[in-house]
Amino acid sequence: MSLMASASEGYDLALILGNLLIIIIVARLAAELAELIKIPAVLGEIIAGIIIGPSALGLIDPIKNLDVANMVLLLGEIGVILLLFQVGLEMDLGEMAKVGKPALLVALIGVLVPFAAGFGVASAFGESGEISLFIGAALTATSVGITARVLGDLRALALRESRIVLGAAVADDVLGLIILTVVVKVVTEGSISASVVFETIGLALGFLVITGLLAIYVIPKAFTRIDRVAKSSTTIVAISFALTLAFSLLANQAKLAFIIGAFMAGLAVGRSQQHERIAEGLNPLGHIFIPVFFASIGINADLDAMFQPSVLALATVLTVVAIIGKLVAGFGIGRSPGDKLLIGIGMIPRGEVGLIFASIGLSKGILDDELYGALLLMVLVTTLITPPLLRLKLAKRQESKNRVPLEPWTSVDTSHLFDELLNNDADEWWRTIDRRQVEVRVPEVGIAMQRHRAEPDFSDHGLNGHLHALHELKRHLDDPSLDPMLSRAIDRVGLVEIVAVACFIDSIIDDGRDALRVATTMMPESLDDIMHILSLSESMKDAVKGPDPSVPPELMVGDVYITLSAYILCALTAREHYRSALDDAVSGLV
Repeated sequence: MSLMASASEGYDLALILGNLLIIIIVARLAAELAELIKIPAVLGEIIAGIIIGPSALGLIDPIKNLDVANMVLLLGEIGVILLLFQVGLEMDLGEMAKVGKPALLVALIGVLVPFAAGFGVASAFGESGEISLFIGAALTATSVGITARVLGDLRALALRESRIVLGAAVADDVLGLIILTVVVKVVTEGSISASVVFETIGLALGFLVITGLLAIYVIPKAFTRIDRVAKSSTTIVAISFALTLAFSLLANQAKLAFIIGAFMAGLAVGRSQQHERIAEGLNPLGHIFIPVFFASIGINADLDAMFQPSVLALATVLTVVAIIGKLVAGFGIGRSPGDKLLIGIGMIPRGEVGLIFASIGLSKGILDDELYGALLLMVLVTTLITPPLLRLKLAKRQESKNRVPLEPWTSVDTSHLFDELLNNDADEWWRTIDRRQVEVRVPEVGIAMQRHRAEPDFSDHGLNGHLHALHELKRHLDDPSLDPMLSRAIDRVGLVEIVAVACFIDSIIDDGRDALRVATTMMPESLDDIMHILSLSESMKDAVKGPDPSVPPELMVGDVYITLSAYILCALTAREHYRSALDDAVSGLV
C-alpha cells in the first residue's frame, strides 16, 4: 500500500473536496454580488462563510468534523500568507521608511489605549486581574490582512495613509504578540522573569532585523543568480513561494504570527528584478486561497455563543472601546500629513489576529465559553464594519478632491510627467500617475484606464502590463545594449518626449478619436507629429503582417524624424519575427 493511500484512510477525502468546492464557489459568488452592490468583496466572503457555516445552513461544519476544521484552517492560513506576501510585494521599503516614525507612534497608541481600556472594562465586569490582562492584550490586535485587502481593492495602497496603516499594523501585531506572550505566561505560571520578557522582545526584533537585511542585501541578488541559471521561468516563482513559507516558519519560531514572515518575504521579493513575473505566477494562487481565508472567519463564527444575553453586554462594551482605541491611534501621526480618521479606521479590524488571540485564551484555559464568545463577537463586528467605513471615507475624500477645481492639463505637465516616468522605477508609475491626477485631468485616459482595470488580467499584470510600449521604451533607454539597432534609431531621433507620448497613447487608447483628444490635451504643439507617428506605426505593422512581410517604400519617404519615431513605436510593440522586415526598412536611415 502506498504512503498516500494509507494516509488517505485517516480522513474522508471526498468530504474535504466537497467542502472546499462549496467554499470556493459560494465565496466567489458572494464576492461578485458584493462588488455588484458596491460593497467590498471581503465583506461578501465573510458573510458567505457565516451562511454556509454551522451558525446558519451548516453546509460546512468544522465543529462536527475535525478533518473539515483542519482543511479550513490550513487553506485559510495559506490564503492569508499569500495575501500578506502580495501586500509586501506592493510595498516599497524606501516609502515605508519615510512613514516609519508616524507608523510606529500609531502602533504604540493602537496597542496601549486598547490594552488599558480592555483591562478596565473586564475589571469593571468583575473579572480577575489575570483574565482582565488577557482581555486587554486581545484588544491590541490589528488585522493587516483585512485592511490590506480592502485598500488594494479600492486602489488606495499608494496613499501615504495606507503605508502608515500597514506599517503600523505590522508593528502593532509584533507588539501585541509580545504582550500576549508575556501575559499568557503571567496568567498560566503566576509570574514571569525579566529574562523571558527580554528573550521575547529580542526574538521579535531579531527576526525583523535579520529578514530586513536579507531583503535589502541578499535575496534580490540571489534571485538574479537563480533566474540566470534556471532552465524554467517558473523556477523563480516556486522559489519565492518557498521563501514565503520559510520566512513564515521563522516568524513562528520567533513567537510572531506567520503573516509577519509572509509580509517580510513580500518586501524582499519586491526588491528583485523578477518581482513582476513572480506576482504574475503567484497571484492566481491567491485568487483561490485568499477568499477561503475570509470565508473561514465567517465559518468559525459561533453566532449562538455570541448572542447569549450574558455575553452581549460585555461584547458590546469591548467592541466600543476596541473601535475607539484604534480611532484614537490615528492621532499618532501628530503634525505629519495624513488623514487621522482614515488611519484610525484602517486600524480597527481584529480579523485573523484577533481570532488567534481569542483561541490561545480558550486553549490555555484562561477564557471560559462566555468570555471567548464576547471576544469573538468583538472580532467579528470590528472586521465587518471596517470595509464599508474605509470605502465611505475614501469616497468622501475623493468627492472633496473633485470639488476642488483642477488646473487644465498643459504641455508643461506632460514634460514633467514623462520626465518622471522615464527617470524613475517603473514600479512607481502608478503612484506618479495617481499623484499627478492624470486620469482626472485627461478624462479620456481615465475612461481608458477604467476599461483596462475591468479586464480579468489587470490585477495580474498591473499598470506596467498595460503601458507596455512605454515600459519597453524605458528599458531600451536605460540599457542601449538590449537592441543596438533600436538604440541607434532612438539616438538619431534625439528628443524622445514625443515618442514617449505616442507610446503612452498607443498603450492604453483604442479609439482614434480619443487618441486625437489625448494628443491635443497633452501636447497640442506636436499634435500632427504624434498622430502621424501613430498612423505610420500602424501602417508598418499591417505591412509586415501581410503576405509579403516588408514595408513598402512609399511609407518611408516622409520626414525622417516621423519615420524613425514610428519605427521605434512599431519595433517596441511588434512580435519578434516581424523585426527583421522593420529593421530592413529603416537600415538606410540609421
